[in-house]
Amino acid sequence: MDLTHIHAFTAAMQRKDADAMLTHMADDIILKTPLVAEPVKGKAAIRPVVEALLGVVDKFDFREIMQGPRHVSAFFGITVGSNELDGVDYWRINGAGLIQEMTVLWRPLPAVVAVQSKLA
Repeated sequence: MDLTHIHAFTAAMQRKDADAMLTHMADDIILKTPLVAEPVKGKAAIRPVVEALLGVVDKFDFREIMQGPRHVSAFFGITVGSNELDGVDYWRINGAGLIQEMTVLWRPLPAVVAVQSKLA
């Protein structure tokens, strides 16, 4: 599996470059995030979510990329003010190597709630 889009996507996250992040997503991407109950579908709907998140996150620290036959996952740290979170992104990749589906998992819960409050 070619990870060109994944490496470019994670680099864009670290630069907090929403436009670059979106270029590595399929047009009909599905985002499942702990910040909202329902999945977010399509780049147009995801853009404000990504921009809001990048507006509050101070730093993303990617620690490990893991690869399966049709997916890639990343373990990373997030800093938002005094809150430190651990995160895992699970990406399902399409035939072109673009992110087709993204599931975001964060912990610990008190830090997730603090970030959600900051975004509100």
